[in-house]
Amino acid sequence: MLCIIIVIILVVLSVNERLNERVVLTEYTFSHEEVPESFEGYKIMLISDLHEAPFAEQIIEHIYDQKPDIIAITGDMVQLPGCTVDETLKIGRAVKDIPIYAVSGNHDTQCGAYYEVMNALVDEGIIPLENDSVCIEKGEESILLLGIKDPRHDAVSAEQYEKIRNRIESEFPIGPCFSVLLSHRADMYPEIKDTKVDLILSGHLHGGIIRLPFVGGIIGKNGKNSLLPAYEYGVVKEGDSATMIVSGGCDKNPKKKRYFNPPEVVLVTLEGE
Repeated sequence: MLCIIIVIILVVLSVNERLNERVVLTEYTFSHEEVPESFEGYKIMLISDLHEAPFAEQIIEHIYDQKPDIIAITGDMVQLPGCTVDETLKIGRAVKDIPIYAVSGNHDTQCGAYYEVMNALVDEGIIPLENDSVCIEKGEESILLLGIKDPRHDAVSAEQYEKIRNRIESEFPIGPCFSVLLSHRADMYPEIKDTKVDLILSGHLHGGIIRLPFVGGIIGKNGKNSLLPAYEYGVVKEGDSATMIVSGGCDKNPKKKRYFNPPEVVLVTLEGE
């Protein structure tokens, strides 16, 4: 019996290793009454928490296959203690016909070379959207894309949260406009869910690292949500607040090995109601 159990464990671990070598595509459709008619079927590819994993070529394949309208990178391109973003830059070099927008994650702001990282992105045509917004137009209609710079410190104060909310609100034009927010930390959702944003794209929690059926992600960040973390993956919506779509990320870290949680990129397709 013990031998059978050992064989099963070895098989499961072997399968998991193979899963961790392949970036999967996860697709969502998001419907909202303010999505303009010309943006019906508009596709956003979300890349999060790459952490310098050697997956740029696979991600580029997904981009070529899906042909998204824009690409959104929601932080942690860097893997501490390093400060390089070579894998992200490979994507920028290979994809010149699709706009790529990026916001920082905590690894990017904490690495000690934040401005060098941002400048390297710009050199490859990737647009940092740090505490800034851009109006994306199709014909005479438009949507608003906003980005929040990561607050850097692992613990975020109430004062910092208030500044983040004010930054988000200050970017909105007068009148209705469908809006998408790029924000690295999914666990920031309770603090920003009631701003004027319609859709939040996020990451940070790596899908809970270990994912179990009917349970979800197991491991979060340090603190009160270190086990069974909230907001770690998938579609989140609380009441009438903004919807958040969270990527499980696409890292490959031997010290934080993923189990039953393959690296992924996300494709979000917009629809009107």
